[in-house]
Amino acid sequence: MAAKLKVLFGLGIALLVLVVATAAHASNGPGGFGHKHWQGHHGSGRDRGSAVVALESSPYGPVLVVGGAGAGYVPADPTANPPTPAGYNYPAGSSLYLLSSDPPTYGQGWGHDGYQSACGVTIVATQGFTCTSSPSANTGEWPALLTWGPPVAGPGVNPSLLGTVYRADLDAFQVTYADHPVYLFDQGPNSFVGQHFFESVAPLPPWGGLWSLLSPNGLPASGVASLEAEAPVAGQTTYTSPVVGVQEYPFGDQLGATPPIPASGVTISVYAFSGDRPWQSQCSGQCTLTWIPVLSSGPPTVGSGLHAHGVGAIRRPDGSYQATYDGHPLYLYGQEQPVVESGAPVYTGSVGNGNGAHASGGTFSLVNP
Repeated sequence: MAAKLKVLFGLGIALLVLVVATAAHASNGPGGFGHKHWQGHHGSGRDRGSAVVALESSPYGPVLVVGGAGAGYVPADPTANPPTPAGYNYPAGSSLYLLSSDPPTYGQGWGHDGYQSACGVTIVATQGFTCTSSPSANTGEWPALLTWGPPVAGPGVNPSLLGTVYRADLDAFQVTYADHPVYLFDQGPNSFVGQHFFESVAPLPPWGGLWSLLSPNGLPASGVASLEAEAPVAGQTTYTSPVVGVQEYPFGDQLGATPPIPASGVTISVYAFSGDRPWQSQCSGQCTLTWIPVLSSGPPTVGSGLHAHGVGAIRRPDGSYQATYDGHPLYLYGQEQPVVESGAPVYTGSVGNGNGAHASGGTFSLVNP
């Protein structure tokens, strides 16, 4: 490497800059290695070889899942009684997710500190666990899909969207798809419990954002948005009359929470942005890391308290569709507070604490039915 750098220096600084820029791009493309070597990241109990990404049918259409044998390799333990065979914490078919608050990985992850994810490894005292970990350790709520070689695209998976990013906090490469780091949650196939799991601020974990399944085109597999009126809660909500909300946690009743989450999900407040034009969103890029577009794969459904003729959708620049109400594109607030009772979240809605927040040259406001 030293000899190569000397030759490059002799050819001129412009060529050196070009090579460095190319390396930065390659670190996040298919098989990109970043500044680290794959050989330096093998460890006891970790996955062997390259991660495989495959497809599985879901209620949201085809979605990405872990392929091969699975993720989170666990060696056989002959000392156990009875002895346990080798296996995988996340078998083939386990769903893969993206986090809306994670910044894009393009051009990141090859420097000294690696990629800075919104889903880190800091233990939260109030929760007793981390957002992510290696899948074999399984100490994080959302284990990262890691790889020890260039990731492999299974049938139907676009290899040009598949890549890696170096995570210094995990000392490993995380698989990416369309510049999204991908994570695990469901420990087996045909389970999509992590879909639209919305996390924001205490007493919820502080990762912030919305978890979504991934379509093979690299966009969130959003499903159809379900809008309904959200009732105020005296002494907690910032609103005193109903506002527009969207249902999240569609599989929340399968989480085993106490009290149980309703099968219909939980209604979360949505917002309109003063910087938007009618039927056109001006919130993109960095703005969407905090203000999450309410996506819908078809015409949104309308619950009680809303007028059906006010509900619609617009197409965003990335090809996804965003729900609208009375022409206003709708957003979730990544730091939304849940309604709490006796120190724990209840499932009657959210506080609406983003109302009046200034960001991206405008103001976000709750929406009246």
